[in-house]
Amino acid sequence: MDFVRHCPHCHADYRPEIQTCPECGGELEVRSEETEEHEEPAAPPLPEPPPGAYRSLYYSFEAEELAPLADALAGAGIPFRIDTSSRDELTLVPHARFDLRVRDEEREQARQLLAALPEAAEIGIAEDAAGGGFDPSRGYANCPACSAALPSGALTCPECGLTLGGSLEPLLCSACGWEVSPSDKNCPQCGALLED
Repeated sequence: MDFVRHCPHCHADYRPEIQTCPECGGELEVRSEETEEHEEPAAPPLPEPPPGAYRSLYYSFEAEELAPLADALAGAGIPFRIDTSSRDELTLVPHARFDLRVRDEEREQARQLLAALPEAAEIGIAEDAAGGGFDPSRGYANCPACSAALPSGALTCPECGLTLGGSLEPLLCSACGWEVSPSDKNCPQCGALLED
């Protein structure tokens, strides 16, 4: 028998290590399916990962991309989880993101094991995204909100629309010192022409 995780709400099946449905966010149930005569029996489902704080090591927007990494971790006996985040209007995540998570105590061992896999080179490293990936000469390589690749010098993310440029300092009119908006052509207080 093959074992999969099944979403009873969306009626979709996922790999055993995926814990929540990427579509609805609901808990997945363990489900077995009959194999055809010519197929080899599958290994039993992976056990639930031991308790602990799991932090993201790799991420992808395609669950299948994490499969070789998950297989390598399972083969080495390193506990892991794959969690999903759904589209979220509040944080502007435009689509589901899959995170391969490991505990801190196995993190370095997992990092060394997975770094040797060619498949890992194509997948996002969570710490790179969390670190911002900001290069002062080029700007952001990936959007801090949705992790989409950005062209050099982009001021907004083409995927989620996040504004990347700007300053936290207020803009002031050079003539009167009144705080102005970046969209103002003239100062609303004194009428002076604002420079770019």
